[in-house]
Parts: sequence; C-alpha cells; structure tokens
Amino acid sequence: MRLLLALLLMTGPALAGEALEQGRADFLKLCATCHGESGTGGGPQAGKLSKPPSDLTLITRRYGRFPEDRVFDTIAGIDMPDGHGTRDMPAWGDVFISESVGESTNLADALQASDDASRRIAGLMHYLESIQAPP
Repeated sequence: MRLLLALLLMTGPALAGEALEQGRADFLKLCATCHGESGTGGGPQAGKLSKPPSDLTLITRRYGRFPEDRVFDTIAGIDMPDGHGTRDMPAWGDVFISESVGESTNLADALQASDDASRRIAGLMHYLESIQAPP
C-alpha cells in the first residue's frame, strides 16, 4: 500500500492534488452520510447504524501514526470482522471495481478496474490523512 501511495505522490504535485480532490469528492459522496462532512461521525445516517461511526479525524491520535495499510484495508473491505459477521460500512473496493469494470468479462478490464479502485481508495486514504486532528 505504501508503494501505491508513494507512486501516486511521486507523479507530481498536480496528480497528488487531483488524488486528494478525488478522495475528498468520494468522501463527501460516500462517507459523509455516516461520518459527517467533517469526518467526526455525525452524519445524517449515523443514528440508523448498529454502532456509531468512528470519528475519522482521530485515526492518527488513536494509533500514534496514520496506519495506511489498516485504513486502506478498511475502506477496501478486506478487514471483515471475526466470525464472518457483517459490518455497517460498505466494502468500497467492491463498489469501485464494479463501477469501473461494468459488464465486461475481459481480464484486462478487470485488472484495470482493480487498479482504478486502488487509486480511488488511496485518494480517500490520502484525504483522511489530511483531515487528522493535531496529536
């Protein structure tokens, strides 16, 4: 994951800025309904969840550093709960891949969709890192 983020940021400030803006747009469209526009957890759908959404501005404070791999896995849906339970948060990796690949059954399209999804997740992660409260 660090490699993907490093490649994203090494491509230049303009592309890194685009990734941050895409991450912010995805956050406002997909995450703010539960986590609130500020990321503190008070979105309009928060009360309908089985447990309150996390305050995403406190990730660094909670872990001592921003845990890129853990955040990526959470957004992607790789970190399913023990015992094969469910989670309130959608597996955005699956959503992004489905949006990108569409109806295609071509392997190249699937690989491209996976890359696209990883870039969007990295953008979301980069945005979340940018809204962290001071330690």
